Amino acid sequence: MASMLFGGAGLAYNRYTADGAYYIYPSAGVIQWTEPYLDLSDRTEVSRGDIGERTAVIVFIGQSLSVNSVPVAYVPVNSNIDQLNIWDGKLYGAKDPLLGVNGGSDPAHKGTWLLRMADKLISDGVYDRVIIVPMSVGNTRVGQWSDPNLEPYLFRRINTVGLRMRDAGLPCTAIMWGQGESDTSANTSQASYASSLQKVIAEFNRAIPGCPVLVAQEAYYYGNTNAGILAAQASVVNGSTVFAGENVELIGSSGRYDNTHLNEAGADQRATLAVAALVTALGL
Repeated sequence: MASMLFGGAGLAYNRYTADGAYYIYPSAGVIQWTEPYLDLSDRTEVSRGDIGERTAVIVFIGQSLSVNSVPVAYVPVNSNIDQLNIWDGKLYGAKDPLLGVNGGSDPAHKGTWLLRMADKLISDGVYDRVIIVPMSVGNTRVGQWSDPNLEPYLFRRINTVGLRMRDAGLPCTAIMWGQGESDTSANTSQASYASSLQKVIAEFNRAIPGCPVLVAQEAYYYGNTNAGILAAQASVVNGSTVFAGENVELIGSSGRYDNTHLNEAGADQRATLAVAALVTALGL
């Protein structure tokens, strides 16, 4: 399946057409410890270059497992991995800690599983270049992503990311949703979670039309999980536009440094699971 390139027609209905279209409401005032990592001092801006069938552009959305929360920064084997910084709309050579998501400012939280996945996609011969678009925010519930009127207005970031990708001339290969821990903690009902997630998916369909969405099985929180949330995540999968993502529940306590967040082994395991899920979903 080729990456989907979208343009002005797909974003004709833009809910935030004025100055707020690119504005990202700061989350840290509402959710503690979610200041984005934005230090550009060691970053190199890169050009878009030629983007064809062998380039993947993947959006990652979720909570703390998909931000800079792995203790050790990962150094990819392959150099042709870039990232879009959703805060300034520019492309940079990707390195941990990733730009635009929280964590990364302290020695205990420097890495991600995202770069590991990108590295595996190239080393396994699936793609020649990978551009990642990280937009996750730690400690978030699905309802915070689905409600356009709820602070810190995370729903609106979907529109902003769509505009950033359009302006950068980036296609979209896949959107990967990985979230559920906070809803296990909050005991969110299956029906409520499923309804909220459908709203998130619908907004992605509007803002980035034609891009497949992968939904991970992810609810494990300090040794507990929630069957209702896992069922809700599975219920939105239709096999045509929404696909099963990686099963993060398979990563046990040995892959988690605090029985929730991923250590290096857990991050590598998730990356492997995510590559397999992407290959299956896209028929690669």
